[in-house]
Amino acid sequence: MDPSSQPKKFKVMLIGDVSVGKTSFLTRYIRDVVKKTEMPTIGVEYTTTNLVLKDSTTAKVVLWDTAGSEKYVSLTTAHYRESHGALLFFDLTDRATFDHVSFWLSKIADHAEEDTIVMLVGNKCDLVNEDPSARKVSEHEAREFAEKFGLLYNETSAKTGLNVKEAFNDLIETIHENQKDSSFRDTKEKQKERNLKLKIEKNFGKSDDDDEHESIQPNRCCC
Repeated sequence: MDPSSQPKKFKVMLIGDVSVGKTSFLTRYIRDVVKKTEMPTIGVEYTTTNLVLKDSTTAKVVLWDTAGSEKYVSLTTAHYRESHGALLFFDLTDRATFDHVSFWLSKIADHAEEDTIVMLVGNKCDLVNEDPSARKVSEHEAREFAEKFGLLYNETSAKTGLNVKEAFNDLIETIHENQKDSSFRDTKEKQKERNLKLKIEKNFGKSDDDDEHESIQPNRCCC
C-alpha cells in the first residue's frame, strides 16, 4: 500500500478536573448519546475513531480519557508522551475548575511534546443556557486566557451535543494542518512559548506555599 494513502494517526488526551464532563464529552462524540452514569474515570481509558478531514485525508484518532483525581496524576501524565493534541476541560459553572487549568497546563508542558496542540474547552453550556447566572467564567476571560497561552478555545455541552463535534474536529484539523503546512509555524511557536512560560511560572497564580500536587477541586457542569 502507498504510505501516502494510509490513515494519519493522532493521539489526543482528554484532561481536566473530576466531573468536568470529559467522559460524557467522549461518549457524546463517539456514540452521540448522553452518558447515563456519572462514575469518575479510574486511571486512563482509551478508544479510537476514524474521520475524514477537509482535504480528504483519513485520520485514525486514539482518544485517552484521563482521571481528574489527584491520586492518579502520576499514572495519567505518563500517557501524555507522544500526544498530538489535548482537550483541556473546565466546568463553566464551577470557577475552581477554571482556576485549576494552569495546573493541568503545567503537566502538559512537563510531559507532552512541545508542539502538542491544546484546546481549552468550557463544558456544560446547557446549564448556562438554562440559567445565565450559573456561569462562573465569562467567555471573554476564558478566551483571553487561551490566547495568552496559545490555546484553541470552544464552549460545549456533552448533554445536548452543542459544539462537541465542532470542537473535536477543529482540534484534529489544526493538528493536521500544523504538521503539513508551514503557515502553522506560529501555532507551534505559541505552544513552545506556553510551555516555557509554565515551566518558569510553576506556581502560576498561586502563593509560594502552594505546590503542584495540590488537591484537585471537584466540579459540576458546563455551558
